[in-house]
Order: sequence, then C-alpha cells, then structure tokens
Amino acid sequence: MTINIALHMGRKTKQLPSRNAIAVIVDGNDEKWYLEVTKDHYSCKCRGLCNLKIKPDLPQKKSINELFKIAQLKIKDELFNKAILIIDFDSLLHSAKERSDFETWYNRYLSIIHDKKISNGFKASYGWMKNLLIIINNPCLEYWYLLHFKETTKFYNDFDSLESDLKKNDSLSDYSKDENYYKRCPNDIFVKLGGDEGLSKARKHSKPFDITTCTSVGCSEMSFLFDYFDTL
Repeated sequence: MTINIALHMGRKTKQLPSRNAIAVIVDGNDEKWYLEVTKDHYSCKCRGLCNLKIKPDLPQKKSINELFKIAQLKIKDELFNKAILIIDFDSLLHSAKERSDFETWYNRYLSIIHDKKISNGFKASYGWMKNLLIIINNPCLEYWYLLHFKETTKFYNDFDSLESDLKKNDSLSDYSKDENYYKRCPNDIFVKLGGDEGLSKARKHSKPFDITTCTSVGCSEMSFLFDYFDTL
C-alpha cells in the first residue's frame, strides 16, 4: 500500500482525495525541513514511512482558527485518513485571542478523542477530530531539539530565550534557522541531533502538553509523531 504524506504550511494545495494519505500541517519552515530530513533517516526503521512523500507548500502564517479549519478540510473534504497538526505555542503565549481560540478547539479535540459524554450534534460537528493528531511544542520546535541532549521542563517564552541553552550543545553551537543548515550533508539536522540515539533520548524525555501549566512548563510532544509513524 502506498501512503502519501502532504506537508502543508497554511496554504491549500491541490491533492487528489485518498484515504491512504496523511496531511501534516505546520506553520513554520523549521518543521518542514526537519520532517523532510528525518523522514529519510527514519523510514529505514519504519516500513510505513518508506513510501511516504512530503510535498511542502509555500509558507504562509495562519491563525489558530485557520489551521484547524485546514485540518478539517483535509479530513472531511479531501479525504485524508489522518491530519497531524503541529503547533508552536510561542505565538499563543503572546496573544490572548489566539490562546483563547486554541483552548476552545483543544477542548473540543480532547472531548472527541477521550469519548466524553457529548451530544450527537457535537459529534456531527467535530467527529472528524477522531482522525486528528495535535502535537504541541512549547514554546517552539527547538524545545524538541533540547530533549535530544537532556531531560528538562524549563520554561521559555520564545525561541530567543531558549537559543543560548540550545547552542550550549556542541553540535548545535552554530544553529541557524535556514534550509541549508538543516539539510547540509553529511551533517544534516538529524545527524546533528545525535541520530538514532539522540532521537531515542528525546522520545524518553518528552512530556505531554498541559494547558494548565503552559506558562510555567516547557514541553514537546514530537514523540507522538514517531509513536504514530511506528503504527504504520
């Protein structure tokens, strides 16, 4: 079975309907480059990834409401069997409206995936979330990179406050948010993060997101992405 994975960055792309397809929705270049590189390394360990194709769209910053609407579109109208929504929480930390909108969507999501007692009307409106996986990085994807080197729940407001700790690791001392840095051979971002051993550490160090501690505890749920890939 061939599975196609489409990586979206806010702007809708043309995609043939397929129940054997996964949409990964992100709002930044870092996630796109990281997934493109990591897929090539990890596919040899995960048979389901071998035939996955990542087709990135042009980056375009979207609001939380728009990101969830894109996920809904992929599942309901374009018939992707799974949508994975990766959210960096830094912008939400600094916008009361965005954070409020996120909490509304997130509570709907939790109600659906945990099968809480909800009305038939609610199920009709949000049942598509059964096929949605939300992954939170608080504050940003680089928190996931920190977990490749140590276990931590230290809180950072944004990437700027995290950057100095990230660069204390020798392999990331020159870290840069550009495509060449991420994809440079033979030391691409996966290699810089310690390869398979680094990924294993990060997965063990990963902690789930908790909306009640989002302003005091840092986390990355990227391990959930690999947990899902391992089921393919």
